[in-house]
Amino acid sequence: MFNNILRYRIAKVCMLKIYTRLRYVVIFVCSGLLWQGCNIINPPEPVPTYIHIDSFNFVRNPLLPSITLSHQITSVWVYYNNNPVGVFDMPVTFPVITSGTGQLECFPVIAVDGQNSLIGQYLYYQTDTFTFSSQPGKIINHECITSYYSDVKDTILSNFEFGLTKFYLDGGNIPMTLVSKLVPSDDTMVFEGEASGSIYMTNPGVDSSIDSTASFYIPPGAAFIEFNYKCDVPFYVGLQSNAGANISLISTAPYYIAGIFPSATWQKFYLKLSDYTSEYPGDSYNFYIKASLPIDQPHGRVLLDNIQLIKF
Repeated sequence: MFNNILRYRIAKVCMLKIYTRLRYVVIFVCSGLLWQGCNIINPPEPVPTYIHIDSFNFVRNPLLPSITLSHQITSVWVYYNNNPVGVFDMPVTFPVITSGTGQLECFPVIAVDGQNSLIGQYLYYQTDTFTFSSQPGKIINHECITSYYSDVKDTILSNFEFGLTKFYLDGGNIPMTLVSKLVPSDDTMVFEGEASGSIYMTNPGVDSSIDSTASFYIPPGAAFIEFNYKCDVPFYVGLQSNAGANISLISTAPYYIAGIFPSATWQKFYLKLSDYTSEYPGDSYNFYIKASLPIDQPHGRVLLDNIQLIKF
């Protein structure tokens, strides 16, 4: 009897030890599975390489010596290995997720018709590309370089050199004149070269509507008029279609496409033409500038330079 009781107690102790050890094993296995599950749900995140772009360096295309180097590239449109990264105002530092070597494409972006809410890649400026190897967590500084494409066609409406404005008065009583570096009081008003165009108004409320003396052809499709400006009064720019005998659609009066706010510093403006020219096709077109002095302003001036038609 005593031996049976002893054997029972020994067996019970052994079973308790086995149960305790098995419990630890189960806890350990479950903990491991739980840890693996967390790793599956929250995998380690890749560390990006950062690219910093301050601005575009605009260089001259030797095949287009007459085009100004002035530009107003405000943003950059970025692709990495043909996949979009984003559109960014400059200067900017942005992440690129990569584990090897790849190519970054940077497209110059401008404000179309001067509207910051209407930005787009400018077809006439070359894309900047460069190849880099990933450097996780580090910043790579890159200088973007661009210029006009070689097959761009430019028509100079007026660069205000050689003593000519190439504009005449079509309305109002304030003609366009020149400000010249040869005149000491005018020197600070000239943007580029030897002279710039000027509309100076001293009669409040009097309009000045300026028409280019030489009409010019605009081909179907994309085309822009670029110009530099500085002003302390608002002004407007537009087109008039000169339709031929076989064209039924005609614009009999100037159509002002965009209005421009005063700016104390020189700015670059990109005027999109394709919407107007597709609706009013013509054998040729004239470019109009209209300014009016506000009633409560005793005098005002619009300065212009490098007015040019850009197309392919």
